[in-house]
Amino acid sequence: MKKFFSVFLAGLMLMGCSTATSNGAPQATADAAGSAQPEVEITQEQVDEAAELVLKVVESAKALDGSDLKILSPSGAPALSLIPAEIGGLSTEFVDGADPLQAAMVNPSPEYDVIIAPSNLGMKLAEAGKSSYKMLAAVTWGNLYMVGGEDAGNEPAKWEKVAAFGEQSVTGLVFRSVYGEQINMDNVTWYSSTAEASAALLAGEADVAMLAEPNATAAIGKGKENGKEFAILDDLQARYSNSENGGFPQAAMFVKEASYADKKDQIEALYNLMKMFSDTMASLPADAIVSVIDSAGGAQKYGIPSSEVAGKVWSRLHINPAKASEHKEELSRFGELFSITDIDSCLIG
Repeated sequence: MKKFFSVFLAGLMLMGCSTATSNGAPQATADAAGSAQPEVEITQEQVDEAAELVLKVVESAKALDGSDLKILSPSGAPALSLIPAEIGGLSTEFVDGADPLQAAMVNPSPEYDVIIAPSNLGMKLAEAGKSSYKMLAAVTWGNLYMVGGEDAGNEPAKWEKVAAFGEQSVTGLVFRSVYGEQINMDNVTWYSSTAEASAALLAGEADVAMLAEPNATAAIGKGKENGKEFAILDDLQARYSNSENGGFPQAAMFVKEASYADKKDQIEALYNLMKMFSDTMASLPADAIVSVIDSAGGAQKYGIPSSEVAGKVWSRLHINPAKASEHKEELSRFGELFSITDIDSCLIG
């Protein structure tokens, strides 16, 4: 785990010469309009707190030495949660789209011990008895934002040309859940991905687009290069829920039941490592986060626009692993969107 430790040590060294936001969170973020917040110097206390977290991460990582866990995950924000697994030498594979995830979850000869997948997908398959994978933890809590020109305003009822993506997936159903009574759905054009919705916005085919971070911020930057001023107009997580996790359980950690029986200590160690990693990243400034991502393989590996963009918007990715058994109420509410009623049948651990 020497490489693992060195990556975080590099982040801490950067932290000493970086800045923090005025609310005390060291990570540089942006407000709802996409503008930078006031900055102040980082205190020694914050550096010490992050150092303590790093030591805990390293201690937890020792339990994974020699681990033979195989992990599958979609690209994007969920993939970033697995940076410590990647650095720690575990077998990780990243794919685009939900189809390969579903295929892996219903495979009669399951190949992976752990699959990060859309929460609704894994829960639906588990409840129906079509998969041997069950949810151990929610990993991400939503990264969806409405982006458009400032002249579009932040009143959904006035949006006339809207681009959205994933009509029948979690993103589409959450979109309908929060805007169903405010937006004329005839004004919405559906695309298959956040990249396609972003392209529609940049091409002028839409005035407002639902995009996932870090693609949302990348689109704002791309628009500026082309003389178009875009900003974040609304936060779907805030509209959906005021929970401590700031949104909805978008992606989750599903574990093969046989693997949990045989490798429980390894899997729990992986979860603890992901949780501690998330806490540590939340304590680092943007340039330190960039250093961690680059040291762990870079943006292309994880399927994000750039490590610099991810560093700037880390808090808006809502990567916050949390045990599913401790959030049944939120999972039940979320499950209702997909007619999932037997939450207990979907969980493990």
